[in-house]
Parts: sequence; structure tokens; C-alpha cells
Amino acid sequence: MTDAASNRDALASMQTKLKAMGGVSGTSIGEPKSGVQSGFVAVIPQSGRVDETTLTSPREVHVVMLRRYENMMQSPQEQIEFRFDKWRAQIIADIFGDFELGGEIAFPLPTETEWTYGYQQVERDMYRLLDLNISYRIDDRATFAP
Repeated sequence: MTDAASNRDALASMQTKLKAMGGVSGTSIGEPKSGVQSGFVAVIPQSGRVDETTLTSPREVHVVMLRRYENMMQSPQEQIEFRFDKWRAQIIADIFGDFELGGEIAFPLPTETEWTYGYQQVERDMYRLLDLNISYRIDDRATFAP
């Protein structure tokens, strides 16, 4: 299995990239408990699996969700949907372009990328959500923890 620090590096790299892109009001690693506002994005580990092995080690796939929040009362609904679509397209272009995920990440898996929409109440406000799930392959040639 991979060293936990390598996945931490990948999550921190995604958080740094989100801040640098602009158009994001704030970020967190993990689901936020407070301080959510329109444009906030949480980087949330979702799942993982070993889908094959090599002669030396298992090969892991990790899935992380980028959850974007938009306050439903601050904008017309169609503007929220348009912002979501623009942001989703920009993230996908960056992650599958030349963005380095960091840590022991070998590469993202484009065919396993998916997104869903939803609603969630946070501190008395109703938010529209966009959950963008990004899957990535761990480099099986990296140093593995005992």
C-alpha cells in the first residue's frame, strides 16, 4: 500500500491548485463544518481500490471528490448552473492537461471521472452542490510503506 503522506500531498496539491485558479471563495480538505459560502470547494477523499497487481506490488486507484457549493438565494438558478458547468470544464481540462497531482500519483483516469448535482443545507442556508469525482492511479513503482 502507498505511504499516507503521498495521498496527503495529492490532496494538498489539489487544494493549492483550486486556490490558484481563482473563482473559488475558499477551500478545505474534508467536508467543512462551517464557513461555507458561494464558490467554496471541499476536497473530500471518497474511495479507493486495488484493481490489479504487478510482480512487486498492488496497484491502487483513489477517488477524490471536489464539492463546490453555491448559495441558492444569492443568484438566479440558471446562473448557478452555468457557473457549475464552466468550473467543471475548467477543472477537467486542468487535471487531464498538464496539472501535476503530486505525491505518488501516476496519472488521472479520465474514463472514471463523473459528476453529480445535489442540494445541502449548511448553517441555515440551502446550497446547490456540484460533486466532481476524480480517479487517479498510484504509481506502483513508488516507495511503499510496510
